[in-house]
Amino acid sequence: MGLIIDDLANIIRKHQKTLPNVEPLDVDDEFAQVYKTTEDGDLSIKNEMYSCTGLRKVHLEIASLGPLDILHCIWYPEPDFDLPIFGADIVATPKMITAAICDISPVDGLEHPIYDDIEGISEYYSFKHNRDMPQWGDIFSPYSKFVRIEDEEERKNFCDIVDQYLDIFAGAVWKSTMNYNRADERYEGQINYCEKQKKNDKTRKILEKYFGEKWADDYINEVLFDEP
Repeated sequence: MGLIIDDLANIIRKHQKTLPNVEPLDVDDEFAQVYKTTEDGDLSIKNEMYSCTGLRKVHLEIASLGPLDILHCIWYPEPDFDLPIFGADIVATPKMITAAICDISPVDGLEHPIYDDIEGISEYYSFKHNRDMPQWGDIFSPYSKFVRIEDEEERKNFCDIVDQYLDIFAGAVWKSTMNYNRADERYEGQINYCEKQKKNDKTRKILEKYFGEKWADDYINEVLFDEP
């Protein structure tokens, strides 16, 4: 299979450049670029962060941790804008993509018109190996894809889903304006999303293994799933 991490990173950066008034965010030097040599080989983590009108953080992480290649992307909205959360993650080994997830996750129900736009895309694409959502996975929409990928066609299909979801999401960002109605509910919904994501023990265990408990806690709370 092709290099899905590189392909998805290029797709994400392409759409990030189209966002309104996009500007880079400062990343703590401790977390911006991380390199470490271990008995499992050289480890690396690189974080790219931006903000724009309507989105408080546009985050792309690319990491190589032992035998795993990882891509993590979340676009967090400002709660004062009526927008959901975009997210995509890849965990790949040399032999297969063990986990691939893409979703536009609600922070205030599924009434946002974006879900009418992505429903047909979600229904069009199917995969042979769907993965079970974790117990905390109620934060995801019915249109999420959480799969294992084993062939080139599915790799291309997953990239197409991310591309189309981001195209629709970026369009919604441009259309969105500041709206204080239900801003408190969107704020609480985003906190709930972050708190549920922090329950992913697999992420924590990998980071703790290579960087220690305190560093892993700080990284999870300040970089990956910081609250608005």
